[in-house]
Amino acid sequence: MVTWEGEKPEIGETYIIELEVEGVFDWGIDITLSRNSKDSISNEGQYYSLNGVFESVDDDGYAVLRMGDYIIPFIAQGRSFIEGSRVSLRTNAISAYPVIN
Repeated sequence: MVTWEGEKPEIGETYIIELEVEGVFDWGIDITLSRNSKDSISNEGQYYSLNGVFESVDDDGYAVLRMGDYIIPFIAQGRSFIEGSRVSLRTNAISAYPVIN
């Protein structure tokens, strides 16, 4: 489910948003290598699939998925893929926050 955080958005308006995924994701289970060459978010039944480029991971599991000019941080565990790999991150919950300019 995608949850909108903050004031209810108005129909017809354009918003710049920040996406957040919560939880700890497992390499090879929740994060898989992707053949999808385009950055995308798709609904796959009860899950969402975020496709992009795996940019980095720190020793504490803080990782970054890049989708175009934007990043989506997440926490991962296990052995990571090679940085620069195209991956798909599967989640059942995404929070969307409007960015205030």
